[in-house]
Amino acid sequence: MREIYFNSDITPKATNEIKLLALYYDKINIVNDAVYSPKFENINGEFKYTGIDDLQFIPKSFETDYKMLIDENLISITRRNENEEDEYEKMFSEKISTLVNGNFDLIFPNHPTEDNSKIITEEVYDIMKHMLGFDWGKPVERDYIWWYYAFKLKWFVKLLIEGKTCISSSNNLNTLLSNFLKEINVSNFDFGASGVRKSLALDALKISLPNPDILSFEDILELKYRLKDELSLFYQTINSIEVKHKELFSTKIDDKEYQSIFFSEIQKPFTELESKMKNLKSKTFRKFIEKMQNPTTYVPLIGTVVASVPIHYALLASLGMTSGLSYLEYKEEKRDASNNGLYFLLKISQQQI
Repeated sequence: MREIYFNSDITPKATNEIKLLALYYDKINIVNDAVYSPKFENINGEFKYTGIDDLQFIPKSFETDYKMLIDENLISITRRNENEEDEYEKMFSEKISTLVNGNFDLIFPNHPTEDNSKIITEEVYDIMKHMLGFDWGKPVERDYIWWYYAFKLKWFVKLLIEGKTCISSSNNLNTLLSNFLKEINVSNFDFGASGVRKSLALDALKISLPNPDILSFEDILELKYRLKDELSLFYQTINSIEVKHKELFSTKIDDKEYQSIFFSEIQKPFTELESKMKNLKSKTFRKFIEKMQNPTTYVPLIGTVVASVPIHYALLASLGMTSGLSYLEYKEEKRDASNNGLYFLLKISQQQI
């Protein structure tokens, strides 16, 4: 089963990423956690403690918004087991805490002109808005944001150690993870070749579906069903590329190396396949025209079999046979092309939902 953990900011901007992941993967685990905060209310003039508020890392509407994919068991939500001691937290909590503290200027950058002032970036604003209902004028939830990135980073570490495939589009989290892995490598802790932050499959899908806004979740499910054979071959192709280029699983691969592999293994052959498919029909038609210009080569054969058939019928029969041969050649070439693992990318871009 193709399974991935999506350890990212679950804001409306993540919807298209989840759609693309849903096209390729059989199961998407949405990484969720929570910060627990005491609640106080003014009751009869007294400020009293009224319980615990659990501040989730996904919007309150998530299970409603993604109900269709959840019902299809395509999406699940991770939950922390409060009754189990977390070995990863014990092992790395101090290092993660130190790292998040040391990178807090990344999360809340300093204001360029005002001393002792911070900037709320778009990423942090979106997190507070969609998880906490933040609006300008309300207090900035610095503690929540601190725990948000600390827990998200801990999840990434846990998943990598367990050999899970995980991905995130959060710039802050990816930077924190990169810094964490650099420090761990210095400490000679071996994470092994497990997990990737870049996804060849996801980036390949973006070639054919640069804007998945037009696709509903129903469309996604229909595409997966309609193109299941092509999708299976596409998966095998992606898998063979990853086996061939084991450096893709290394945290040391830089963007230029990744882009070079992606171009040579996916983008260039996909462009060639796309061009070939576009030319197939015109090539067949051109062959038909060329043979039609001199159909007499077929007339003697037909004439010897049916000598009494008038010449114009013989010519028509010749044209029909020529057309049939050309069409057969077209079908054979199309079948060869459809056996290409990247053919799935062409199909999803051509499907009319």
